[in-house]
Amino acid sequence: MLSSYVNGSKTGPSFLLTMNPSTSSLEQGASLTSTISIISVNSFSGTVSLSLFFTGSKLPASVSPSSVSVPGNGTATSTLTVTATSNVGSYNIVVIGIATSHGKTNYASTTLEVQVTSNQDFTITSSPSSILNTFGTSNTATITVTSLNSYAGTIGLTVTAPFGYISVTGSQNPLILSAGGTSFSTLNITTSLSTNLGTYNITVTGTAGARVHSTVISLTVVDPVVPPPVIESLKLNSYQFTNSTNLSLNLQNTGNTSVTLTSYVVRDSSGDTWSLGNWAGPTIIPNGSGTASILIGTNCPGCVYGGIPGLFFQFTAGQTYTVIVTTTNNNQFSFTVTR
Repeated sequence: MLSSYVNGSKTGPSFLLTMNPSTSSLEQGASLTSTISIISVNSFSGTVSLSLFFTGSKLPASVSPSSVSVPGNGTATSTLTVTATSNVGSYNIVVIGIATSHGKTNYASTTLEVQVTSNQDFTITSSPSSILNTFGTSNTATITVTSLNSYAGTIGLTVTAPFGYISVTGSQNPLILSAGGTSFSTLNITTSLSTNLGTYNITVTGTAGARVHSTVISLTVVDPVVPPPVIESLKLNSYQFTNSTNLSLNLQNTGNTSVTLTSYVVRDSSGDTWSLGNWAGPTIIPNGSGTASILIGTNCPGCVYGGIPGLFFQFTAGQTYTVIVTTTNNNQFSFTVTR
């Protein structure tokens, strides 16, 4: 905060300016407001005009009202509004107050220091986010890193797993993220016969410089004997591409419980994906079969695309695709099909 006086004695009537806050960090494209207080000193009263001055590069800024009436020994306020541009860096905005009366001019000033930061970032998620594991077996989880606001860079992954005979190994690390793109890494989570029953949290952290984000996988380890295991199992009997955006899978339930499908992901050979997270998929009884209709592109308004824009918009003859379906119990089944 900066206050100064010109042509005004501090022993005589004058005023000072303060700013709250006087420093701020602002992401690209965001806005902030700061309150300017105009404070009477030694019974000063009168009209103070406010204007802006930049000591360096400018930001879009305005002060309202630009003229205030200050009561004797009182305080008036005005608001400074600032909007960040796309240029990252430090900016100083000086608010100058001027009051002239009977040939005497009083000046005061205060400064807002703004640090404009990048709004580019990434998100990290896990699918599934909770896993039911029979101790002594393995499960997989797909870690997805997605660009925000055209962020591009290298994302290093670290895994924090609790002690308890639980091992976590990964595939691709670090992940290379393109602007507007998505990258994947598959984790293999294995327990042993010595793993205690219970629920464990496995934290996967993505780091790119100062950008750090995490996702948590909840792992529940159960006894395969007590209670009797509930086994979900699906087998692909046949499939048919109805058209360039519709694939039908005929699935057989080879497990011992009914299976209800709730989401799916379709991935091409380049890693581009179409996913539907709120899918009213079929329910298939044990030893029964059912048809799952897999839609992509314009034929699926609720689907989310991940990958290079425009690269995967329909099923292409001769191409191979991987379809991953997820059940209500967060079990995943993967099938490979070729058009």
